Amino acid sequence: MSDIVNWDLAARIGVRLTRPGPKLPLDERAAAVARLRAAAERCAPLVAEACRLPNAEDAHGATLVVDRAGIVRANAAVMSMVMSKVAQSAGSDGRVLGNVTAGGAGIVLAFLATNVLGQYEPFSDRLLLNAPSVEAVRADIGADAEDFALWVCLHEQTHRHQFAAAPWLREYLIGLMQRVIETEFEDDEPRRHRSRGSKVDGDHGKLGLIEALSSTEAASALAEVTAVMSLLEGYADMLMDMAGASVVKTLPSIRRAIDARRKPGRPTLRTLIGRAVGFASKIDQYVDGKAFCQAVCDKVSIDGLNAAFSGPEALPTRDELRDPDAWVARRFGGQDQLGPGL
Repeated sequence: MSDIVNWDLAARIGVRLTRPGPKLPLDERAAAVARLRAAAERCAPLVAEACRLPNAEDAHGATLVVDRAGIVRANAAVMSMVMSKVAQSAGSDGRVLGNVTAGGAGIVLAFLATNVLGQYEPFSDRLLLNAPSVEAVRADIGADAEDFALWVCLHEQTHRHQFAAAPWLREYLIGLMQRVIETEFEDDEPRRHRSRGSKVDGDHGKLGLIEALSSTEAASALAEVTAVMSLLEGYADMLMDMAGASVVKTLPSIRRAIDARRKPGRPTLRTLIGRAVGFASKIDQYVDGKAFCQAVCDKVSIDGLNAAFSGPEALPTRDELRDPDAWVARRFGGQDQLGPGL
């Protein structure tokens, strides 16, 4: 396994490339950290009540408020663990993962640390809140500090409830990543060298660097990953508004500002890098996934939507994400309304 990405080196490169964030006086930094810790604790029961996903009692774990360097190191550690597990499951000898350099990985880690507000780590059950990025975005959109902290935490705590309701999701995602590796590297030569330019139909211009270079078979597995992530992110994006409606007084203005930030604008170095590493696809996951979740809720209530977490066969496909009625018809035979007793 000697050729696997040196994630320690990638983390060091990522930390070196990452801007630290807004310069705040010590008391303001302490207040920002305290706000996020309090918001994370407050929003857990709000999410449980709004989503009604099962096993809410299992939706617990560590919550850490970190800086951007902490996000880099955490993601490097997670990627090292996950990719090693995938490689072992796939029978890789290390050459598979050695095609990604520590330098390239460090660039991706730095970009993500600058742009994510928080993240839930399903494999360690930790919730990380990126204090500098939260403060930077809050200042940029002029949001109320308490409201914005709570709104962000509602999203991340929703992910914790999703994985508590669907513990099988962890191994399922590992299995999808294993499929990508097995189909992309069936021998010593990567498939992408033999079938350049293969993409999933209908997604030209939206794919990140990794997916754009993948074979048709690997891209198909990546499409399943995208479908799962779209459900998770779209559901959380919807839930943060539902659960926050009565407690986040400035929610409408926050939502308008965040949606405006997500709209494509004039190309900049940041947006070009983001598209290259797949960050644009993550934004699509929020938008497409939320539209799917809202449409399904309108048809069969949130209890009907929660059926998507009952097992792998219940997950929406990438095509169904664009056609929520097709998912409802497959799962419920076209019923229009399902009550809380589902």
